[in-house]
Amino acid sequence: MSGVNTNYLYLIIFAILIGETDIEVNLFSLNLAFSTYASILLGLAATKAIMIAMFYQHLKYEPKSLSTWVILGIVIASILMSFSFLQLSSHSFHYTS
Repeated sequence: MSGVNTNYLYLIIFAILIGETDIEVNLFSLNLAFSTYASILLGLAATKAIMIAMFYQHLKYEPKSLSTWVILGIVIASILMSFSFLQLSSHSFHYTS
């Protein structure tokens, strides 16, 4: 890949990451259910993590075995976080003041 194409690719990835961050920040104004809100945030976080790992940490250009292990770790971490959010959303919290 030439340097010019790589720069444009990084700028496009950066613009996508900024767009996803904007969605995350403004998502609160939609008044969604907690489970929907958490699911959308987890999905955005997973795509951002994969894009950062693949392009900014250069895993795209590494051997497939290394990339597969890293992405597998991200997927497992996302699943575990999803279970945590599901468990939190199923409990009702009572605050006393």
